Amino acid sequence: MKTTLIIMAAGKSSRYGSLKQTELIGPCNVTLMEYSMYDAISAGFTDVILITRKETKTYFETIKNRIGSAINIQFAYQDLAQFTKEFQPNYKREKPWGTAHALLVCKEICNTPLVVINADDYYGKSSFKNAIDFFKNEKKSHLIIPYYLQNTLSVNGVVNRGICEIKNGLLISIEEQIGLTNRNTKGQNLLVSMNFWGFQPSVFKYTEQLFETFLENHQHQTDEFFLGDVVSYIIKNKIEKFKVIQSQEQWHGITFKEDKEHTHNALCKLQYPKELWN
Repeated sequence: MKTTLIIMAAGKSSRYGSLKQTELIGPCNVTLMEYSMYDAISAGFTDVILITRKETKTYFETIKNRIGSAINIQFAYQDLAQFTKEFQPNYKREKPWGTAHALLVCKEICNTPLVVINADDYYGKSSFKNAIDFFKNEKKSHLIIPYYLQNTLSVNGVVNRGICEIKNGLLISIEEQIGLTNRNTKGQNLLVSMNFWGFQPSVFKYTEQLFETFLENHQHQTDEFFLGDVVSYIIKNKIEKFKVIQSQEQWHGITFKEDKEHTHNALCKLQYPKELWN
């Protein structure tokens, strides 16, 4: 079964201070997204789409060349002009339109079930295996694989997380909470979104429609169009369902520079071949 992994790597890494998507890390000295690709290939994914910006194209071509023929990789470039039609903002826009717009730029090259993830997060092997098993049995519903809050916090700063409301195995709502730390969430272990979404191809239709509405209604130059906005619309209007498979995995990531050493050490304890792309 053809299944696509879409990796969002177009962010500018403002908090990190450099292009964290291309940081080499872990026992194989490769990027975090390469561990995700390796796990996805092992689970049965057949294609990868890397969403990036044209000005960082060279960095990601190096990654593609390192991976070689292990999986089919295509690029999708997120820029401010795509899918905006005749819209012209009355301000100077520099910030990308957001994660839902990032997904939308893949519309013309993806017609399979798909998983969307962040380039700078490590999700664990089981998440990709669970997603493949889900798509083998499900042709209409979408998927979220949430993580336990305490498995997703950084010791080096505050993070934002989408708190999931779940009922009878279905996602009911998702609400963004900001400024979360180990200290101010002590005793809480809710399920949160780490942007591990499984979508049927129908998601592109809703995303394109909602982006037109976003362009018309947004008010500030920093406003963004998020995947959570699309998910909430689909759920609230009872268009399609989002089934939930809870992850027991420990999340790792590099939100802050100081996260790199901890994430490196954690990955070195996991079982990966010394050479990931032989």
